[in-house]
Amino acid sequence: MSRGSYERLTTSAAGTAFKTFLHERAPLTATRFQRAIRAARRSFREPESQRLSDAQLLWNPPPRRSRDWPLVAGDVTNRLFARLSDEDLALMLRRLAPEDAASWQRADESERRLLALHFCVHYGVPGVLERTGLSAAEPPADVTAMARGSHAAGGSFYYGDLIADTLKQAGVDLSTRRRALDFGCSSGRVLRVLAATYPDVEWFGCDPDGPAVAWAAANLNGAQFSACGVEPPLPFPDKHFDLVFAISIWTHYSELAARRWLDEMQRVIAPGGHLLLTAAGYRSVELYTGDWAGWPPELIAETATALYTDGHKFVGGYGKHLSLAESSPDWGEAFFTPEWLADNATPAWAILNYLPGFVEAHHDLYLLERRSRAD
Repeated sequence: MSRGSYERLTTSAAGTAFKTFLHERAPLTATRFQRAIRAARRSFREPESQRLSDAQLLWNPPPRRSRDWPLVAGDVTNRLFARLSDEDLALMLRRLAPEDAASWQRADESERRLLALHFCVHYGVPGVLERTGLSAAEPPADVTAMARGSHAAGGSFYYGDLIADTLKQAGVDLSTRRRALDFGCSSGRVLRVLAATYPDVEWFGCDPDGPAVAWAAANLNGAQFSACGVEPPLPFPDKHFDLVFAISIWTHYSELAARRWLDEMQRVIAPGGHLLLTAAGYRSVELYTGDWAGWPPELIAETATALYTDGHKFVGGYGKHLSLAESSPDWGEAFFTPEWLADNATPAWAILNYLPGFVEAHHDLYLLERRSRAD
């Protein structure tokens, strides 16, 4: 099938309706179908890489010791939860659908704080939006959203906590930041929460996904949204931000693109400012060996070997949401080690924190500080 034919098919009214129907009625089938398409796209655009012999590949490395990261309500969740009343919670509990009531019963006290915020927004508890500053707006089916439904209503409190708490551990109060950028904001699931929690910060979001950014700009308050290209530069002045965060962005860059964007972050972040990013590392390779991604053993062995020998492994090239119209040979599945980041980020950056497998028990978390120097 030609590229033009595929685009016309998947973006047509009929194609969009079919995808929506499949996700609603048969989510497991839809997920498997998407993985099959992604694998085909990956093989279609994957760059040539060095072929290693069977003896050179790491086929059966021993299990790694993984740290357990419990879900704990953080600064963002606690600030917003404090704006709820006992009456809000009582009314929310009366409105819960059976499946959400079951989730509430299984949750511990900390997780219930996150659920309470989601559920109060989803079930329309009167006055909650006004007191919290949250929004109940949800992107339509044809606009990118990382999660939907009752457990995602209002935005991602989990990632809001992750950003605020990581900075707090480094001695930085998020409320004191002047300007902050969500690099790769999509439809604003994280920015909307942070803007509600810290309204005095000047929030920005950018993403190459034009429809998602346009929806966020039209439906969410408290942040400025703009489209950006898949290559630097960003549409911002030098030293414009004292915080940039990038959730699951460096997880997709080729090695050259990862370096180019680190350089661009150095341009737009002021000395003393911070870059928080998530990345796929050894923990992610472990997940890809199972049913979660269904990667073949040969690709897992090749990826593990590349991480051990080179510190970086880029697999395939495809566009956001598998759209060939937005595809780039530098956008695929990417993995790197902390040693690789240290080699490529220092001395321009200081690595303040590294939490392996911390993000959803999958991605690694890094916090970098832009070092002062003569520019």
